[in-house]
Amino acid sequence: MKKVILWLDDNLEPILIYVAYAMMAGLVFEQVVLRFLFKTQVAWSAGVAIYMFIWVTWLGAAYNVRKRSHLTFGEIRSQMPYVMQFFCLLIDAVLWVSLSVVVIYYALGQIELLQMNFAFVPGTSNLMQWWFYLIMPLGWGLIILRALQNLWQDIATFRRREPFQLNSQAIAE
Repeated sequence: MKKVILWLDDNLEPILIYVAYAMMAGLVFEQVVLRFLFKTQVAWSAGVAIYMFIWVTWLGAAYNVRKRSHLTFGEIRSQMPYVMQFFCLLIDAVLWVSLSVVVIYYALGQIELLQMNFAFVPGTSNLMQWWFYLIMPLGWGLIILRALQNLWQDIATFRRREPFQLNSQAIAE
């Protein structure tokens, strides 16, 4: 079970991003084929493709927080004293968690509003908009998880007096 959890921890965002991106690309491709070859279109596919882009965006933000490649200013921080680097990493965690809590709070209100008003995806009669907007609290919840994981790692690194990972290594991995 531990291996499964560790595997999910390493691969959750990339897998979900690939699935959402494939769905988005497939819908756009399908629309192009329908428009240019058959002179018709499916009314809902453009809207769903946009919603899938929202999924890619928030999952990508969580992935980049995890990989420390999202708003880190690593080059500047690497020039700071060791204790100041740690202090900046603590501030990062506090800011990520604080912003995430605010976004989740307001996103849940928006989702509730969409749900109460039975907001459908344009062009459909049974595809609810709020299903797609669930990625906001889920994605920002993942950002909280990733920020806390980074904080845990930073505290352990600080206690061992090892150098911090300040520059993004997401591309290299």
